Amino acid sequence: MKKHLIYIGILTVLVLSVYGFYRAEKAVFWKGNMHAHSFWSDGNTFPEEVAHWYKSQGYHFLAVTDHNILQEGEKWYNVDRNQTIRHTYDAYLEHYGGMGLETKIVENQLHARLLGLVEYRERFEVPNEFLLISSEEISDAAERKPVHLNGIDLPGLVSPAKGDKVGTCLKNNVEKINETLKKVDRVDWVIVNHPNFGWALTIDDLAQSGARFFEVYNGHPSVRNYGDADHPSAETMWDEANLIRIQEDKPLLFGVANDDAHDYLTFGVGRANPGRGWNMVRASTLTTDALYSSMIAGDFYLSTGVDVADFTVSKRGIRLRINGETDISYRIEFIGMMAGDRKVSILKSVDGIRGQYRFDGDELFVRARIISSKEQDNPYQEGDVEMAWLQPVRPNQ
Repeated sequence: MKKHLIYIGILTVLVLSVYGFYRAEKAVFWKGNMHAHSFWSDGNTFPEEVAHWYKSQGYHFLAVTDHNILQEGEKWYNVDRNQTIRHTYDAYLEHYGGMGLETKIVENQLHARLLGLVEYRERFEVPNEFLLISSEEISDAAERKPVHLNGIDLPGLVSPAKGDKVGTCLKNNVEKINETLKKVDRVDWVIVNHPNFGWALTIDDLAQSGARFFEVYNGHPSVRNYGDADHPSAETMWDEANLIRIQEDKPLLFGVANDDAHDYLTFGVGRANPGRGWNMVRASTLTTDALYSSMIAGDFYLSTGVDVADFTVSKRGIRLRINGETDISYRIEFIGMMAGDRKVSILKSVDGIRGQYRFDGDELFVRARIISSKEQDNPYQEGDVEMAWLQPVRPNQ
């Protein structure tokens, strides 16, 4: 009997060990934002408060991308510059008790030293729960137009590369960021930001940029996601840029959704708030290695609220399933272009929480878009509904 119990115990341990290994290796979706700002540049709060907001709202990873600066070295902030900043400082003291905070008086005004990422990340990071990624928004300009890109997981500061034309400036910056990313084997973890900000970028600029990612959705109220009568939307630019890339046999451009958050104090339409758009990256572990590999492979989707339970892409087609909400309707659109057609169109539309598209071999590319009937909380624009997008695929690739 005793020997029998020992065998059962050993078997139980082996089963649990195998099950635990399976669970650890199973890929899941990690929620993350890759565009946000703090007092290190033009955000309106301390970097710790930015990290706290995202972690407390259920995000798993965050890249704070302050303009032309990494959160390292010494930087002092005048907290007496105006009353709002002083109130933010007082709230910060109540929240953290001044832990690790250094202050000094300069010309009768209080200045606080901002903590660097290395200093505050230990307060927030938890393995497989929350990760902070060292990143930067490289903010450049050409022809009096803004050219902004995010370098993700940068090992060092990247200064603007410049260029006489917008397209040249964009390409120069992509190349310069990639030179830095080579040091950590993260080549191509570059995001072209808000293409319609300042009506700066054209479809050809995106197509020829050399970047693998760009912001299809940006939550800042000034970026003109939807274009106007004279300019295409960011989503239209996505498709048209990829048609050029297909013709030139270049890798497809993948889309991301980011907040571009600056304002963490006052929430509402017209404010650059957090929580509007995010990326759901499928990986077995929450590490920069795993996130990078999945994004380069296109194994992620972007969302403003719709929760995709699962999706698969095979030689046969695309399948997806949504975690639907009660009393909310969903429409799944498969968007692409067939060989011989002159424009991108909706190839198939399905109502419900499940959708499937079977390739017939003549598609140049196909991607999925999910539109819900649920209005988005604190939207980019009044009346926006929750949506999600899968990455484009080429059936024969």
